[in-house]
Amino acid sequence: MALAAVCASAPTALAGDDAPPTAAQLDAAKKAFGEGKKLHDAGKLPEAIEKFKESFKLSKNPLLLYNIGLTMEEAGMEDLALFYYRKFLTEAPADAGQRQTVVDRVKVLEKKFSPNATTDTGKPDAGKPDVAKPDVVKQPVVIKPAGTYSATDFQHQIVDTAPPGKPLDVTAFVPEDSGFAVTLFFRTAGEGKFNAKPMKWRYKELVGRIPAPKMIGSSVQYYIEVKDQAGTVVTRSGKSTSPNQVLLEAGATPRFYPDITDDGEIKVTPKEVRARDDEDDPLNKTTKPVIKDPPVVEVHPTQPGVPGSGLSDVGSSKFKKAKWGTTIGATALVGFGIVSFLQAGKYARSLEEDSTQCGVPPCRAFSAGNDTYAADVEKTGRRWQTFSTVGIGLGIATGAVAGYFWYKELTAKKRGDLKASKSAPSPETSWVVAPTLDHGYAGAAAAVRF
Repeated sequence: MALAAVCASAPTALAGDDAPPTAAQLDAAKKAFGEGKKLHDAGKLPEAIEKFKESFKLSKNPLLLYNIGLTMEEAGMEDLALFYYRKFLTEAPADAGQRQTVVDRVKVLEKKFSPNATTDTGKPDAGKPDVAKPDVVKQPVVIKPAGTYSATDFQHQIVDTAPPGKPLDVTAFVPEDSGFAVTLFFRTAGEGKFNAKPMKWRYKELVGRIPAPKMIGSSVQYYIEVKDQAGTVVTRSGKSTSPNQVLLEAGATPRFYPDITDDGEIKVTPKEVRARDDEDDPLNKTTKPVIKDPPVVEVHPTQPGVPGSGLSDVGSSKFKKAKWGTTIGATALVGFGIVSFLQAGKYARSLEEDSTQCGVPPCRAFSAGNDTYAADVEKTGRRWQTFSTVGIGLGIATGAVAGYFWYKELTAKKRGDLKASKSAPSPETSWVVAPTLDHGYAGAAAAVRF
């Protein structure tokens, strides 16, 4: 799809619209076309279609009808693609480079939808009414025997980012006659278990929706499981222990189809979509009843604001310094206490050895004249024992303060009050480390919740 479709001079004003596009409209049309092409190249076909439509409405350049029809056909919307192909043949210049390609595609699609239809160059015959082609009744799919298809026939593009507060449609593909059952599993911040939702067909792809109320916090997690007719797992995209993670970012591109419900059902029929597109199309000024969609209620969770600068404000620099300072301090104090405990034990063993190595204890008087060995050893050992008690005690107290800071930050992430960075750990995973001390034993215990 060449950018020349927009950059070319605007055609002569069409019937029913005397005003040619202004320079500002042409600039906006070029911008919309460029955005549409990027979306098309990224595989975001519904969003690309809307941008191409916007470019066409602004520029009134009929060559863009080819881009719209082609992208719709790629997206599986073949009946709508046929409509825009016909419009292209009617409105585009006779020497348009895409004309023959469009004529060929119209023949293929008309044969599919109406086997008895014939196609000429696209100009309607005089006096012949423009009758809409009847919808084709879809033939039942015959499931092929088990083993015909394998894991390589499953396709899925992992979703990395999505906006919060809007539904997310996760798409996948398997052959229709494979008999595969494809299930989407997802969970949001604070949920321990995954929600299961069977993925349903939308044209040529399977769609599973994560509803808008679940799109909260800093991320959502999902994985897809494919089973054959016998219920055996064929393949997965992610799994419960290592799911795909979608970061929720306010500026991310929405990824949902407006024509399906949260249960995956089609909200409008192709005829209704075609009627609405005709009504919005500046090239078609025929009077048709306006079909209104039911009001859409969108859930917009409270977005995290700018964190305060106080010590207790999660996300502030003071909070981060206090959190890491107390964490490092607690680790250092407990470590010092353990080392002191080991040193005290060393001096205690020295006293014990001195009392037994000469046969009849003690070898040396505890305090006789200048011989104060045992007294000095005991004094030094008690000093190390005091260091151990103080160090471990302060370490535990400091660790409790650090635990408060960590708890406050983790609960803020779960509530969606704090926007986690890409490097931040999942709010579903948390660690707890505590020192343990007993007679003749010093160590630590750790626990992880995930």
